[in-house]
Amino acid sequence: MRDSRYILLCLLAGMAFLLFLTSAAFGQSQHCLADRYSQDALFDSTEIQITTDVHYATSMRWPGTQMDSLRMDIYQPDPNIDSVEKRPLIVMTHGGSFAAGTRSAMAYYCMEMARRGYVAATISYRLGWNCPVGNGDPCIICQGEAGKLKVATYRAVQDHRAAMRHLVHNASDFGIDTSFIFVQGESAGSIASLNSVFWDQSEADAWCPTCVDNVGELDTAGNSHTDTYTIKGVVNHCGAVTNADILDGPQIPVISFHNDPDCVVPYGTGQVINCLGCSAFYWASGSNSIQARLNTNGICTQRHARQEFLPNHCTYYVQPLLKKSTCFLKDILCGNCSSANTVNDFSIPDCAAGEIVSITENEAAQWVRLNRNRLIFEPQVNVSSVQVFDVSMRLLMELPVNGSNRMELPVSLRGCMLVRIDAENRSSEVKKWCSF
Repeated sequence: MRDSRYILLCLLAGMAFLLFLTSAAFGQSQHCLADRYSQDALFDSTEIQITTDVHYATSMRWPGTQMDSLRMDIYQPDPNIDSVEKRPLIVMTHGGSFAAGTRSAMAYYCMEMARRGYVAATISYRLGWNCPVGNGDPCIICQGEAGKLKVATYRAVQDHRAAMRHLVHNASDFGIDTSFIFVQGESAGSIASLNSVFWDQSEADAWCPTCVDNVGELDTAGNSHTDTYTIKGVVNHCGAVTNADILDGPQIPVISFHNDPDCVVPYGTGQVINCLGCSAFYWASGSNSIQARLNTNGICTQRHARQEFLPNHCTYYVQPLLKKSTCFLKDILCGNCSSANTVNDFSIPDCAAGEIVSITENEAAQWVRLNRNRLIFEPQVNVSSVQVFDVSMRLLMELPVNGSNRMELPVSLRGCMLVRIDAENRSSEVKKWCSF
């Protein structure tokens, strides 16, 4: 198996050279390679090199004067195994209402993107706006701090840009091709990522006139790097831009995943944190509005909605999100990006060949469902293994398989985890499970 892997990687290196010679004619980049950057992983997790606690900025927390040391974790294929010397970069930003969360929440996505050939980084950023998230509904207890939420959003964009400058400045240390940079975020992290990509300073100033006085300009916080960069695409999971007008600037493709309805970050245009109807917090334009504006502007975009009766936030299925977004980014690498607009379509694309995405496997039937702490399988499904991981993809336990179509997850575990289920003649399914 290892010998065949090396042969494959040598072939990929040769193909990269040929594709480089012909990229101008076909609109493809040198990264439009068969089997790489596709819906399926090329590398095993043991072949991924992880560099943790990389310091990228030091910035003053606001409110307050405490200095935060901001760090990131970087995932990449082992340079001793991977024959591709420079790889596309994708930068991940976690959610948490700009008040909570850790970069480890995006560790799964970083690992999976690195397994497909990317360099992937998950970043920490400054948190807190005098709202004790987790101790009650912000709609009730934090309306008086609404102005600080704006500054916290702006501050997260500062940190995102500082992280980007640091990675570009140190690209050679991690084998990064700075010509192909993507970003991905979830919830607040997606709001930060989107606005980092599309804002200019004047647009940010118009939205938050007090932000420069409080925390400084967008591109001067955290470090002294002045490196510039261009973003090639955005993966948006339940995020929003502060104003759809900013999408009229840089022409950057966006793929979005969102619940409809969503009362934390609006699916269309509305106020954030509006689940109890409070009107204190700022207006934003979510995935449906983003897709509509980019379509109007003739920019490649995809929007995939999970439509439900009751509002939910950031619950699009993990595997379809991962694989649809991977193929969307590969389409950009291959110069054939195509737009789409789906509702409750959780099918898995096939982009291994580096051609236009086609649908070959459909998971809409959802052969495994998660109800509280119980896994429920369709009849006739032969489950072969069930594994529980923490968000850093550390294996916590493997559960015994008993042939039943139901399985109880252990309530002794606390926190948010990922459950991987393998079954005969089925693709692996990963479920996010939180137990408190």
